[in-house]
Amino acid sequence: MGKLIDQDDEDIVNPIDRAAKEEEKVKALSRLSLENEPKVKEFLEKLDSKYGTESKTSFKAPEKILEKASRPSIRANKPWHDVEHVRDSFRFKTVLENIEQLPQIAEDLKEAGFTVIKTDTDKVLRPGFWGWRIAAFDLKMPNGQLVEYYLPLRELEEAKKNGNHELFEKWRNEDPETMSKEKQREYLSDAYDSYDKYEGAWQKYLERTKQKPEQVKAALEAAEKVFEKDRAKQQENKMLKKSESKLIRKIKERKEKAKEDDLLR
Repeated sequence: MGKLIDQDDEDIVNPIDRAAKEEEKVKALSRLSLENEPKVKEFLEKLDSKYGTESKTSFKAPEKILEKASRPSIRANKPWHDVEHVRDSFRFKTVLENIEQLPQIAEDLKEAGFTVIKTDTDKVLRPGFWGWRIAAFDLKMPNGQLVEYYLPLRELEEAKKNGNHELFEKWRNEDPETMSKEKQREYLSDAYDSYDKYEGAWQKYLERTKQKPEQVKAALEAAEKVFEKDRAKQQENKMLKKSESKLIRKIKERKEKAKEDDLLR
């Protein structure tokens, strides 16, 4: 579960001048965020009224945007990554009481006209190194800005606020391979603490809702299916563009060949 829709990762960018200085790029993102904030707040207010959830918006600080744009751990796999690729300069969240709310919210998201460019729900059942479990959507707003919408479960959000986010922030820009042995031990100790706390929160969620992992998986799959038709249509468009590009290339090749034949006559 969780995949990019329509485009390659490198090609998904914010509508800003890629040749501009980094500080100017960040300012351009801030302007886009201010345009989108009212639309998002209106969406979230309706959502919270409908489901009894709690939602909020936030802006990534300029220095954090620059930090993420050049973070070594990201550029190790994406050397092309820069400010224009940052997808959470503006972000919003809805804290879920129950994962079974997710498919309904996915429908609401689709109806609101926000374009989903990536679904990421697999971390709910397969957490990362620090133990964080999350369902998230990367969106493209009507003005083209890339934003993040994430939906944590209440117990996980509480664990995050109760020290785990600080642990992650402590190490997020550190490279374990360049650490001293002492630092590596401290890093692993913090990671284990974080994972254990999130695992405890996850078990509390399952106990409260009386859910089994199979039920959680079914809810996640239902949320993914909301966007399957869009994904299929966009993949079809992508294949069509590739076919058109091949056709155009063949036509150009034939024209060049015809020119060569004319010169030889």
